[in-house]
Amino acid sequence: MTDNEEYQRGEDPIYDIHWEAWVDAYDNDTIESLQQIISEEDEQLAEFGIEPEQKYSPPIKTIMTPFGILPLTEDSLASKSFKFWVGHSNFKLVEDFYDLIESCDGVESVDIMTPYRFRIAVGKMFQDRDVMYNVKLKLTSWMVENEWTK
Repeated sequence: MTDNEEYQRGEDPIYDIHWEAWVDAYDNDTIESLQQIISEEDEQLAEFGIEPEQKYSPPIKTIMTPFGILPLTEDSLASKSFKFWVGHSNFKLVEDFYDLIESCDGVESVDIMTPYRFRIAVGKMFQDRDVMYNVKLKLTSWMVENEWTK
């Protein structure tokens, strides 16, 4: 049995990819918690028979996009529309990997963020672990095949 065949069966992980869930920096509950605090203060004032003179309107989160400033709502968060995963590799990601990753069933988008880190979006009708396994297998197999031809 050749080294390449052993690697294909997962016995010799020369190249590897570790996965972690992508965290959306804009997905937090600060607005909701601020609204709750204002509501509680209004209730406390009402208990003493004091009507607040001015109703506070909570700030609206916005984001700058190529299309201008847009309100940041739950519907506009990428993390609510896509299942993102970040892959960390122990090998350099080359330009050819865009096509390899996109050719895997279930991959909706690919972003290579650094020479060793990339992000994929998994389609909602696919199992995350299956798609991630196929991406890992394609990339690590490509690395092994190209290493043996050098």
